[in-house]
Amino acid sequence: MLAAISGILWAYFRPGVKWDMGMQMLLLMFAAITLGGLGSALGALIGSIVVGIAVEISTLWIPSDLKYASALAALIIVLLVRPQGLFGRKERLG
Repeated sequence: MLAAISGILWAYFRPGVKWDMGMQMLLLMFAAITLGGLGSALGALIGSIVVGIAVEISTLWIPSDLKYASALAALIIVLLVRPQGLFGRKERLG
């Protein structure tokens, strides 16, 4: 129900309805969940806050057309340092 309401509000506040409206949000959601750590609700929350702040602050230094690339840059930097994400657990095999 919340997803349906958010979809209706997203279509209402954006100028026009297109078939690929959710692709930008899907990219940001993937970056937030992976950044926070797969399987952790707290990690998804912290990851979404980090991605949101990175996207909005990045417009101070880069053009606004490239603001979603800053989310991917933050994702790459965190995954280079900690491959399981911020709150992900390191799985041991065997």
